[in-house]
Amino acid sequence: MEKRARFQSRWLPYALIAPQMVITLVFFFLPAGQAVYQSLMVQDAFGISTQFVWFDNFKDLFRNDEYLATFRVPAMY
Repeated sequence: MEKRARFQSRWLPYALIAPQMVITLVFFFLPAGQAVYQSLMVQDAFGISTQFVWFDNFKDLFRNDEYLATFRVPAMY
């Protein structure tokens, strides 16, 4: 015997899922998108001026030997 939920209205399942989708959008996707956008920029110390530098931040990061050494410690565990 197979049990399935049957809704009388076609909009009810969407109405039940909508609050969770809004929460996921507001608290996960929007901040994640903003973090990716800001990682592609350089700001001055006070945040007044910004410059779009594409992937230069990541190039500098992965050329840094100290940063790359931080991957060894967790890999040992």
